[in-house]
Amino acid sequence: MRRKIGIAVVLSLALLPLAATSARSAPAAPGDITVSGEVLDLACYVGHGAKGPDHQKCAQKCAESGQPVGLMGTDGKLYLLFADHADGAPYGQARAIAGSKAEIKGELAAKDGINGLTVHAARKL
Repeated sequence: MRRKIGIAVVLSLALLPLAATSARSAPAAPGDITVSGEVLDLACYVGHGAKGPDHQKCAQKCAESGQPVGLMGTDGKLYLLFADHADGAPYGQARAIAGSKAEIKGELAAKDGINGLTVHAARKL
């Protein structure tokens, strides 16, 4: 009996990383939207309108130092980007491509005139 329990525990522990990997690669949530545009560091964009290829290195440096990031969508809307409490890795990927064109998938939220996007996937274009 003890041997069977021991085998079950070992198998469960061995399969745990596989379950975690499967959860991370799950498809986007049904309510997610996809927005394409430029990932901006908001300190420079709001402060003095900085964006585009000439500002890319600064945007990356600002994002690395913890400045907030957003997405200027091709629809003309500015989205503040948020990390998902359950998995912040996609948000980290969005921060890493600050100053670049990107496609962001996530959950849309709006409050008091601010558009927000909880990042579930980020890809450089």
